[in-house]
This record gives sequence, structure tokens and C-alpha cells, in this order.
Amino acid sequence: QCIAICPQRALSWDHVAPVSYDDSRLPSPEQLTELLKQRRTIRRFKQDKIDRALIEEIVAVGIYAPTNNYALRAVVVDDPAMMETFEAVIMRFVRWIYTLFYRSEIVFRAISALTPTVDARGKVKMEHGLARGRVSETLPAAIVFVVGDRRILMSEASAQYALYNMILYAQARGIGSRINAAGPITLDRSRVARKHLGLERREHILATLELGYPAVRFRNKVEGKTMPIVWNGRRIDG
Repeated sequence: QCIAICPQRALSWDHVAPVSYDDSRLPSPEQLTELLKQRRTIRRFKQDKIDRALIEEIVAVGIYAPTNNYALRAVVVDDPAMMETFEAVIMRFVRWIYTLFYRSEIVFRAISALTPTVDARGKVKMEHGLARGRVSETLPAAIVFVVGDRRILMSEASAQYALYNMILYAQARGIGSRINAAGPITLDRSRVARKHLGLERREHILATLELGYPAVRFRNKVEGKTMPIVWNGRRIDG
């Protein structure tokens, strides 16, 4: 805040001098809306490599997101063999979850009645993944792991903010992305994955993003999506 407001630009972050705003480079509201409406989760990637310099550009914008954890760092994996190792770790977890909660129809119905996140859509997705023997339809070109100390307040939220900056910048550069929820849930608990990623004892995977060139071409914006709004907490029916 102090750096941004100082008229003399006398303050700096890590001894890097600030520069004045250039409002002429800002996107219009219409351009920003177009970008947001065109954003889609990519589930099938081309098997083309992304230049590491471009990946570094994408990751770099993450630090400009709102944050409460200033000690976040990124671990980027673009080695297919390592990604296949992570796939195997995740698949073992998926098989265990499916056996525990989804295989038995009686257990599935009981749990889905109590837990909204356990539903038929999740069951179908798991069965498709188990049938093809892998979670992802195709490997991405790279996976970005945002890691940090979970004890710092709002670390997970800070990592997700950083991820969304990366998502939008990647989209502007023609790179598709997919948030991988299995990173914080599964890979963070795996000794094999943690060793591959070189995580310190107090470091945890807070957010995971897959990057790659989209193998599918979307043509249409989805219009009509709305978020209900209630002013001042009052709901008036009728």
C-alpha cells in the first residue's frame, strides 16, 4: 500500500524500484468480461511442450494476487515420468475412495444423503477414471504446485488467489489450465510425491494447477449464469 501510494516512488519491494501506473494498458470492462466468460477448464491437452520461459511468466503473475502468506513458492514439474508417478499415487487414492464410499450402493446412498459432495456425478467421474486406468484424460505439459506453511493464516486462500492470476494470464497467452484438487488432498500426504517435489517438513501443497495447450476448441460463451444476490441480508419472497 505504501509503495503504491508514494508520489515520489521512494519506497521499493526487495530493492526493485516501482514504476508509475499506465492506465492506457488496462483492459476495458467489455474485454475483461470476454476473458472471464471464455475461461474454461481444460481436461484434454495436446502433447506439446510449453517453453519454460512462458511457464515462468505465468507463474510470476501469481505473486500479484491478494495474499496473507508472503512466503509462498512454486514447484513446477514438466517431466512426464514424474507426472506419471503422481498419477499412480492419485489413482491408488481414487480406488480406495471408490471402494470405501461408492462401490456399495447401500453405502453410497447413505453417505450421499448426509454429504452433498458425494453424489452421482462424482461416482460417474470416478468410474470413468477407473475404467481408463488414470485420473487425467491426458497428461498436461506442466504442473505448478504452490507450496507454503499451512500454519500461516489463510495460506490456502492465498495460494488459490495466486492460482487464479496464473489461470487468467495463461489464458491470455493461449495456454489452457485445470485446477487439480488432488494435489493438496492426495499428493501432499504422499511421501513419494513430497520427496519428488523436494518439500520441507513444514511445507505443504496448498494449490495445484495443470497447464497445457488445449486439445479442444471451445466456440461459445455460456450465458445466463447468475449468482443470487440478497441486499443487507434480507430475503423477500413473493
